[in-house]
Amino acid sequence: MKRAPRRSSGIELRMLAEAEKPARRRRLSATQKVALQEALTGRLQLYPRGYAASKTGPFHSRRAILGLVRAGLMSLSATARYAAVTKRARDIYAAPATSETTSE
Repeated sequence: MKRAPRRSSGIELRMLAEAEKPARRRRLSATQKVALQEALTGRLQLYPRGYAASKTGPFHSRRAILGLVRAGLMSLSATARYAAVTKRARDIYAAPATSETTSE
């Protein structure tokens, strides 16, 4: 006996529609900028206090990291255990940072 095809829920449809839209460019908060700069040097790991490059910190809140994920600047992997900067974020934020240091 064949099962009837599963109907997508409204939430799933909205999530798919949201994923197809181009990423919104919102102004980053100060905490998000710090988290992004820290992540540009390597991936961040999830600890009980938040995301950090090492066990000693500095720690970045899950909320700040999820905001960067929604903006398309970071990606979460391995069941949200690690956060890494996307290529888009590297292109946008790594180039100005290196040009500022070389001009001084």
